[in-house]
Amino acid sequence: MSMSPSPPTRFAGESWRTALSMHARVVGAVIMRDLQTRFGTGYFGFLLGLLIPLAHLTVAIAVTTILGRPAAIGTDVPLFLMTGVLPFVVWLYGHRQIMQTLAQNRSLLYFPGVDIFDLFASRAILEIVTATLVVFIVLGTLAALGHQPTVANWQGFIVALSQAWLFGIGTGLVFGSIGPLVPLAYLFGNVLGPILWAVSGIFFLPDSTPDKVRDLLIYNPLCQIIDSFRTAYYAEYYSTFLDQTMLNSALICLVLTGMTILALMRRVI
Repeated sequence: MSMSPSPPTRFAGESWRTALSMHARVVGAVIMRDLQTRFGTGYFGFLLGLLIPLAHLTVAIAVTTILGRPAAIGTDVPLFLMTGVLPFVVWLYGHRQIMQTLAQNRSLLYFPGVDIFDLFASRAILEIVTATLVVFIVLGTLAALGHQPTVANWQGFIVALSQAWLFGIGTGLVFGSIGPLVPLAYLFGNVLGPILWAVSGIFFLPDSTPDKVRDLLIYNPLCQIIDSFRTAYYAEYYSTFLDQTMLNSALICLVLTGMTILALMRRVI
């Protein structure tokens, strides 16, 4: 008895759609959980969390005022420091939150349908939103105080902030993926913040440093990101230090390295 061929199945296509829908629901649920854990259930906690980055700018202004240093570009010291602090904050908060993903949400992996990539994806999405809000809050606060922030090149401005965010994702993935097996990685990841605060050009311009120092700083992606940010912000600023090809290559390699380590850790955790 001959059998007629079975009709074409749509199972593969439906499986992809089902999987994507499931992952989207998981990511959304984890984002809501992270919001409640980080900021609480009220609006005050969320607003306070967004205002904390202003403390970094306040500290930088206080240090510069005590030392009596003028702005390296222009005459407005708070605006000059903002161009260094803002990319640093975007990197730092993304780095810390991504790095702590497994330490804070590892128990969620015991639930069916929750994947390690869902946890990291939810943190990355949340950091995009919070970083964007932080940028507008900082610029709005400076404008309210009469400093009149004016961006010369909005495209370059957004690119530089995206680079800072990607750098945070990359370093967070690397240290956060290794951390469950090597807890010392969390310590190094936390120490990285104060180190980069001091050597990434928040208070100075790399072009103004001695050649030997400048040759070392060029291998610091955050230093290049801050210089990229200032190049976009100030119409009169031109940097010989910035190397976009080198910077973008480093960011891509860092993120890919983090994703590779995460994929390997997925089999262990």
